[in-house]
Amino acid sequence: MGIFSRYVLKEMLGPTFLGFLFYTSIILMRQMFELAGLIIKRSLSAEVVGKLLTFILPNIMVLTLPMSLLFGILIAVGRLSSDSEIVAMRALGISTRTIYRPVFLFSFLMAGVNFYLINHVMPESNRQFVALQAELATSAAENVVKPRVFHTSYANLMIYVDDVDPITGQWKGVFVADSRDEDEDPATAREMAVAAAAEDQEEMSALSQHGGGNRIIVARSGNLALIGPTKDIWMNLSGAETHVWDPRKPDRYDLTRNETQRIRLPSSNVAFDPNKLSKSMREMNLNELIEAKRRYDRGGYSDRIARNIARIEIHKKFAIPFACIAFGVLGLPLGITNRRGGKSSGFTLSIGIIVLYYVLFNQGEQLATNGKIPAALGMWAPNLILLIAGIVLISRANRDFADTGIMSRLMTLVGRIRWRRRRRTPVAVVEEERSVLTTLDITFPNILDRYILREFIKILALVVLSVLALSVIIDFGDKARDAREHGIAASTLLTYYRIFSFTMLNWTVPISILVATLVTFAMLSKNSEVTAMKSSGISLYRLGLPILVVAAGLSVVSYLNLDFILPYSTRRLEEIKRVIDGKPPLTMAEQQKLWYRGTGRHLLNFLAYDQNAKRLTQVQVFELHPTDFRLVRRVYAERATWNGKGWVFENGWIRSYPDNAPSTYTLIKEPVELAYSETPEDFALEVRLPDQMTYAQLRRYIEMLRTSGYSADALAVKLYEKTSWPALSMVMALIALPFAFRMGKRGALYGIAVALVLGIVYWIVFALFMKFGEVGNLPPLLAAWAANILFGLAAGYLFLNVET
Repeated sequence: MGIFSRYVLKEMLGPTFLGFLFYTSIILMRQMFELAGLIIKRSLSAEVVGKLLTFILPNIMVLTLPMSLLFGILIAVGRLSSDSEIVAMRALGISTRTIYRPVFLFSFLMAGVNFYLINHVMPESNRQFVALQAELATSAAENVVKPRVFHTSYANLMIYVDDVDPITGQWKGVFVADSRDEDEDPATAREMAVAAAAEDQEEMSALSQHGGGNRIIVARSGNLALIGPTKDIWMNLSGAETHVWDPRKPDRYDLTRNETQRIRLPSSNVAFDPNKLSKSMREMNLNELIEAKRRYDRGGYSDRIARNIARIEIHKKFAIPFACIAFGVLGLPLGITNRRGGKSSGFTLSIGIIVLYYVLFNQGEQLATNGKIPAALGMWAPNLILLIAGIVLISRANRDFADTGIMSRLMTLVGRIRWRRRRRTPVAVVEEERSVLTTLDITFPNILDRYILREFIKILALVVLSVLALSVIIDFGDKARDAREHGIAASTLLTYYRIFSFTMLNWTVPISILVATLVTFAMLSKNSEVTAMKSSGISLYRLGLPILVVAAGLSVVSYLNLDFILPYSTRRLEEIKRVIDGKPPLTMAEQQKLWYRGTGRHLLNFLAYDQNAKRLTQVQVFELHPTDFRLVRRVYAERATWNGKGWVFENGWIRSYPDNAPSTYTLIKEPVELAYSETPEDFALEVRLPDQMTYAQLRRYIEMLRTSGYSADALAVKLYEKTSWPALSMVMALIALPFAFRMGKRGALYGIAVALVLGIVYWIVFALFMKFGEVGNLPPLLAAWAANILFGLAAGYLFLNVET
């Protein structure tokens, strides 16, 4: 390998590595945000988190290697072109084809690495990740059930936990409403029948014939556990009371008490899903896929989709690595012709080409899955398009350099004309001598401020758009498959991603400000502009002022987005997700609080609520003991109507369970008013998560919980996060400025690397303090603001040690 080839390879290695870090970090951080709940809420060890990241990385690297290769070629070759090194090479009689060798060699090497990853490393990591995810989803499942929240993810089964031990994770006070049929949970019905045999087996058997009637289980404590080779999830309860009631025969009621009781939760087995099939095939290597394809070929037409997916995955093993070669062929002429665009232009080009490629790739995959086009065409068409475009551009670039004599004479002529026009244009020197105000420089923004802002906003917009584009690319791969399967219109997808952008902006603006600040001043420092400004008597504090003003403004905008847009857009996003996934929209009854925790020591359940008549239908009230978590009274009525003062119950019954005495049963023959503090407005509210509530709504909810005597530390941390997270934009600007002034002339790529490191460190610190606040080890306000305070203090310390 010659000196020139080694020189070009060296130029490509740095940008490619930094591009790999940037793209991988952006996608990995998005994955980490999705896994944040799993990591924080279940207190996973550093070893488990490390395994999760290790298993996720190969899937991300397969995508980011071609991206980083394109970025590296555009940056390296673009710099050679902009610095006229390619022109100098031509002047020395060296053919432009000499630069092709190292670029194509590098592209083939990257393709080989990618092929090894996708065929050997990724299948095994996918298998390990699925196994670890399944283990975490079951072995620590008790931490998923939040205290004082109705857990209704299982069909016909509601689980309510009064409190959770923050150290052991043991549940304290468990309330289970089980309306499943006997065939849905045969073990539970059988165990209950055995437990009741000593008291009244005949009556219990009669009730079990109707699916157990209406089973209510109240227990002193409990947890979840994995049992058996099939890894079934069981709920272990201690000090349990089981109430079984047949709605058709209200006088027939059974109450059993057991010191220990086990309930098997529904399994996660579902019908055939092409998405899950595709994911399982991604756990196969090439030989396993070929064998699977042969098996599906013998299966006939019934296995058409599975056969198509197997063919697609086989072609992916070659098409995705070949993208490195296609990007190399296309990136070379684009870098050569990008003489004045600089690194920002190369970055923009790389994002645009990447978006185009993966949109074509995903569309081809969907068409091939449905059998509308062959799998080979769907997977290879994007590569062929880019390859042909690259060959055409290379031929044009060669012609341009062949005519370099004519072009150089033409450019010289244009330069002379511009020089003569500048000489004829009078220069107004008088306007430089204005007043003392100019010397004091108290105007804002002045010319220098506008110059810095222009560069900063340009880079900030570029980073934000690129991160949004990458997020859409990754998300579109899953959503497009569901949209095709369920016949979703393109307008629905556009609406989804328009709303999706607000959520992503909330996460990406702070890190984008960090990157833009570091890159802006890195470029100014490399061009010696910062040195010139300091020599003119301008303080670095003054140089950073326009950045801080923009960051403060974006913090305000971020808060408005977080508190006034996201609570509603998140709800709308979930509705569109259900449409894309082929699920029916939520009915009004499903959106209402069908289970409600009263302000007193009671739980309420109802079938529906009529807002006009202010009437609850088929309402039940479960009154609990003031100190022990056990049932003391149960009220049922076909309807309960608000009369302006209280609730009037009609056509029902009341059962009481006194201490050490048999239960009593009273029919409600006449309307009776019972004293409960709930009002119609309480039941008209829709079910919302903290992310779907504004600051004021979440604060009122927390106050209601605390008035009822319950701890709300986790929700309080989420409340204060609504104010701390928007302030992060300002903190990122503050921490970036001292680092930017210390980088010297290392350049923009070094600034991107520093930004990635700072972003990852902040996320780790932020997640740790949030966890401490949720478990009660730190006050909620301090937990939400601790990371900002620490980084703000670090920024102040670094500023004091910078020569301004």
